Amino acid sequence: MFQKRLIFALMFLLAAGSAFAGPWLGVIFKKTSYENHLALDVKGVHPGSGCFGAGVTAGDKIIGFAGKPLAEMAQISGTLAKSKVGQTINIEILRDNKKMSLKIKLTDRPDDISSLTGSAIGSKMAEFGKNFYQNGDKRKAKPKATLLDFWATWCGPCRKTLPILERIYGKLGGQGLEVIGIADEDLSTLNAFYERQHRSPYPLYRDATQALWRRYGIRSVPTLMLLDGEGYIKGVWSGVPNEKALEQIVQETMNN
Repeated sequence: MFQKRLIFALMFLLAAGSAFAGPWLGVIFKKTSYENHLALDVKGVHPGSGCFGAGVTAGDKIIGFAGKPLAEMAQISGTLAKSKVGQTINIEILRDNKKMSLKIKLTDRPDDISSLTGSAIGSKMAEFGKNFYQNGDKRKAKPKATLLDFWATWCGPCRKTLPILERIYGKLGGQGLEVIGIADEDLSTLNAFYERQHRSPYPLYRDATQALWRRYGIRSVPTLMLLDGEGYIKGVWSGVPNEKALEQIVQETMNN
């Protein structure tokens, strides 16, 4: 299951681009073809995006970008990487078998795009409060990647996941990886588990009001969430992870 979810996350990231921050078009799509070249079937449009303002709707097909037929995704990602919010880019769409040229005013990617994607992936992680109950002094000012573990002391699979995270943190923590354990139980229970069961070497946070759990739809434990260096969510997985696969995607995220 972890492997399948990992593949899905990578497919999403290839579609969205390697970095989340900066200008964006604000559409989710499925790759297709048109007249022997790449095209994008629009599946959804974010209401705060330039595409929405220009009238792009689900069902449209993007067939051209910046005055040229769409040939590859790098044509879009490369242009956006060099662009600034407020700039205008021309796209060509196909709607009801009619070609249309639209001017898209680029907007900044919002922190939360879960309403568009139906997933936490692609959104920016909310700021933590002051409820670090162990190892809060080990927080990194600018981690290259962050691995969040939503867990509970009573959860058997969580206990199997803890040593996996400890080993990965031991290997990659010095290279810029941050790991944060997030639980919602009472403080005495959490501290007792830390002292008697498992002294996790990374920061531990108590989400007392379950604000983070509700925001990201965490329904089972353990659930792991991987953030890039800018704090954007790149992957979400439930259950005990495959250690080798998890370490690999963490390293790839740190190297991007």
